[in-house]
Amino acid sequence: MARFYEFFAGGGMARAGLGEGWQCLFANDFDPKKGLAYQANWGTGGELHVGDVRAVTADMLHGQADLAWGSFPCQDLSLAGVGAGLGGERSGSFYPFWSVISGLVEAGRAPTIVAVENVCGTLTSHGGKDFEAICQTFKDAGYRAGALVINADLFVPQSRPRLFV
Repeated sequence: MARFYEFFAGGGMARAGLGEGWQCLFANDFDPKKGLAYQANWGTGGELHVGDVRAVTADMLHGQADLAWGSFPCQDLSLAGVGAGLGGERSGSFYPFWSVISGLVEAGRAPTIVAVENVCGTLTSHGGKDFEAICQTFKDAGYRAGALVINADLFVPQSRPRLFV
């Protein structure tokens, strides 16, 4: 069975998408209400940590995951946002998330795949510099990175293009 870590988990939508062939070793969200939704969906098996990702360290994550998934906040990268990009309070949480990944790499427990999901505005934020920074962060840790845009209208009656790195 494949294993994963889920950051910015909300109600556990990545977990739902991955399905039963995947075991969640660790999940995190800062919002207690989202934590309750996660537990309503997936039970209280102990993998959920409710708290700011800035307080999460690699030693809090058990085992070694095949995948680390991070759907970090989009507000500062969204067309509806104020343009703060990765320097913003919310979307800037990408970097504390990556700090956890770096800790796993240093401990010899690097996930085989790290995937992040966000709005397509990530590609153009600050003239593309924010997307470039994300890709460079992946590269500096020994990962390859690229962009894939998928619109939810392929699966549901709603147009919602999403960026996957």
